[in-house]
Amino acid sequence: MSPSKPGRNDPCPCGSGKKYKACHAAEDRAKAAPPPTAPAHPLKQDLEGAMALLGDADVSRLSQALEQLGVLLASAGPQPGLRYDDKAFSDHVGQALAKLAAQEGLDAMEARNSLRLGVVRELGTRSFQEKLGAGLLTQAARSGRTPEERRALCVGALLATAAKKTGKVRPEDNPVLDVVFDVQFREWSQKHAEVVRKYESLVAGMEEQEALTPEASEALRQAEAGELDALVKHVQADPALVERISREAKERAQRVEAKLRDPATPSVFSPEEELWLTCVLWEPLRAMKSQPKDPEGRRQVIAGLLRAVKGAVDPEFLEGMLERMRAGAKDPAADEPTREWLTDAAIAFEAEPARLVLAALLTARQEARGRSAEEMVALADLKALPAWTPEQLEPYRQLLEKEGRAAGAWRIRRAQEWLHEHPVQLDAEA
Repeated sequence: MSPSKPGRNDPCPCGSGKKYKACHAAEDRAKAAPPPTAPAHPLKQDLEGAMALLGDADVSRLSQALEQLGVLLASAGPQPGLRYDDKAFSDHVGQALAKLAAQEGLDAMEARNSLRLGVVRELGTRSFQEKLGAGLLTQAARSGRTPEERRALCVGALLATAAKKTGKVRPEDNPVLDVVFDVQFREWSQKHAEVVRKYESLVAGMEEQEALTPEASEALRQAEAGELDALVKHVQADPALVERISREAKERAQRVEAKLRDPATPSVFSPEEELWLTCVLWEPLRAMKSQPKDPEGRRQVIAGLLRAVKGAVDPEFLEGMLERMRAGAKDPAADEPTREWLTDAAIAFEAEPARLVLAALLTARQEARGRSAEEMVALADLKALPAWTPEQLEPYRQLLEKEGRAAGAWRIRRAQEWLHEHPVQLDAEA
């Protein structure tokens, strides 16, 4: 024992007359104890995994993480810190599109790249990147996240803070800023597209018969640049135009519904979308098969089904369907009738998503097909089960992750969350 340290039963060196153990022993032990270690960051393992991913020579894994990050940002919605300033973004995009429209020989890819560069250089400031990094970490810490989701969000957070740490990353070289642009531009386009698309479709038909008036041409030019007020006022001021738009929309919807009833028409849904709809609409559809006899009871059942459909068809669901339809409408390998049907379907589903989704569910003859042999087997296994639980959907979710279908895996995750509160018994007739 060190001579400088008294024994427990020795007199305390302070001179109090008490034994050391009853006087200053506890205080001296506390002083000699090592300082407490700081608690580990709750996302420590996820951040380490994200760091490893950023250093991985296989860039395809990073691309998948960034794709999943885009899905997660879209599902989180336009929250402060997760988007560029809304007004600044809208102003910049509107002005830039107007300038791009005046350039000849500029293809769509060049135009989009020019638009992206302008946005990230002007709005992707150091301050914005710091807020984005903090916002992504907050999203990653939310309960219920899968390891893959946390890793994707941590990858985004690390990229967002790279400029602060190194001082060398230019906004246009930071892929997380591109992800934010892609998500926000889709949201901006969806907000502005419906009126412009309807009007362009109408204009295409009118140009075969007569030249546009100067007012109509100017309204369309402003609409293409993102300024819709002139277009809305122009349409509202012409009752005949309003009537024609309504008539053509009705005729288009009728063509689409007739095609949906055709036994040869493939499903408009992807497998994960069809599975999601089955989960969310199972009970409302069962209620439709055993409706009350009184009119008010039947009205409530139908209203309940429509509310459920509107809730199931969220913005990500609708945008995924529309993107597939628009891509198919431009597919040179498809025949002309198929391209025309997909063009009609995209416009009709965007105009009346809940009604057309319900029509597709109730009248379509074909189910969604798997995109690989392994997925077909997984879907067949699911459909053979008497009930669905979150755990039974997990192998299918993991398969979609493995095949690089981040958006599909996220949709199945949503279905799993739904099933926690609303189990589905498939042995009962739908």
